[in-house]
Amino acid sequence: MDLVVCWLVGLVAWFVCNAAGTGVVVRAAPPEQLAAFEGVVLWYGSASLVCTLVAAASAALAHRAPRCDRVGRDAAAALGAPVASVAVNSVLVAAEPSPAWGVFLAPAALSLVGAVAGWLLVRALRSRPEERRGAAVPTSRRR
Repeated sequence: MDLVVCWLVGLVAWFVCNAAGTGVVVRAAPPEQLAAFEGVVLWYGSASLVCTLVAAASAALAHRAPRCDRVGRDAAAALGAPVASVAVNSVLVAAEPSPAWGVFLAPAALSLVGAVAGWLLVRALRSRPEERRGAAVPTSRRR
């Protein structure tokens, strides 16, 4: 049940961030830049990266201890929604009569990078300070 909650949190965060990101791209991006491949990667790729980073980080934050201690389960909880969004977008692009894979693959790759970065960011913030220094000192022995 906790995985479903994390996925829902990730999906809501992705939808909200994606709506805001699309609004920014539509209002701020010059049309001549969106006609070029570099502009598509710049605008849509950066929006995709930020949206999946926020979605994965939100889902990872919703995944609480003690379940978040297992890396595989934590990855499934945090990365489920962003990876599902990339998969759905892939199916939608493939369903087009002549798919524009070149324009789709760069933002999709940046989306996956953003998702992993968001998950790893939360995992790094979760770790205890003594683990970050490399000395695993039990809390009962600290003075």
